[in-house]
Amino acid sequence: MSRLNPRKRLTGVAAAAAGAFALLSAVSVPAAAAEVSIFGTVDTFIAVQNTQGDVSTALMSGGLSPTHVGIEGSEELGNGLEVFFKLDSAVLSDEGQYPAAADGRLFNREAALGLRGSFGELSFGRLYMPHFLTFIIYDPNGLSIGSSDGGFFFPGPHSTCGDTGNLVRADNSVSWVLPTSFGLTNFFFASLGENQKADGSTSSTRGNVYNYAAKLDRGPFSGMASFLWEDGAEGLAGSARAGEKYDAKYLSVAANYDLGFTRPVIEYVKKWGSAEHGSSTFWMVQLGTATPVAGGTWTVTGSYLKNETRDDADAWGLGTKFIYPLSKRTSVYTGMVAVFNGDNSGYVPEAGTDSSLHFNYDASNMIGGTGYGTDYLGKNVQAFFVGMKHDF
Repeated sequence: MSRLNPRKRLTGVAAAAAGAFALLSAVSVPAAAAEVSIFGTVDTFIAVQNTQGDVSTALMSGGLSPTHVGIEGSEELGNGLEVFFKLDSAVLSDEGQYPAAADGRLFNREAALGLRGSFGELSFGRLYMPHFLTFIIYDPNGLSIGSSDGGFFFPGPHSTCGDTGNLVRADNSVSWVLPTSFGLTNFFFASLGENQKADGSTSSTRGNVYNYAAKLDRGPFSGMASFLWEDGAEGLAGSARAGEKYDAKYLSVAANYDLGFTRPVIEYVKKWGSAEHGSSTFWMVQLGTATPVAGGTWTVTGSYLKNETRDDADAWGLGTKFIYPLSKRTSVYTGMVAVFNGDNSGYVPEAGTDSSLHFNYDASNMIGGTGYGTDYLGKNVQAFFVGMKHDF
């Protein structure tokens, strides 16, 4: 993401941060602080969606990238040691309010404090999971609108981001990123669920998430593999064993290779759920390319999801998008994406996390019941879009 250029060094009261968040107007920055900067993106697009003849049009937020604003800073402590922080908040540019997933949090995207040094990077707070990073890094569209697997990512028991949408980022987390000299980077992640037991006390294990990933970069090749274990997820409402503890596991593998004229990519995700608790078992694969064309980038992706728990609940996804930079900070984009559902699936085109919700989507039915919005069950959906993004 882009930042102010050049970066401003702030002393005394962090006046620039106050412009972004009124609540931060009283935050002071010690004279010894190395730097504090504001960063963010404003992204708005127009979308037309066709659900088997039912056409809807809307102005929406976050097509190419979520609209967000944040502050970050760092300080050199000496001997190669650096302390850093990052506070990042998503907003909807079409409405000026928080997205539905924010849950009333001020810094809903990230709230991190950490240290960097010869040992790598150690972070604490509300952090992104390596499982999610495999999508963001390797999806040719960065899991934004136009991505063929974007519709399979939306929260629910049949989605790749967790039964309750909790595998993007997590509270009470610790992350250790450890690079090596031969191009391999290790990601160690743990999140403390801090859920309550039946007696009202806080559990030290229930709802915890443990995630390890390894990323290898060697010349034109880049690949990443991640394994995530959610210890003690709660059975979903409406299931035979609602509220009971169960474990969910996810494996994600992705790779791309830069051929110069294009960059092909493959992604694979496997989930082991628990049918008795309302959690599906499935696998998903995506193939795609990102190709430089006429000064911009043209992406094409295709995906297939096989549900191994529910019959006739498979789905296909196709997407294409063209992104053209007007400057280093501003881009325009256009494209289309389609989802083809089986009789018992209800996926829809997705603009990505922290973006506007789907057209007329029955979000109340995501966790209980079928786990899909009933408006789209068994239907095919296409979306056409055009938008603009500006980084600052």
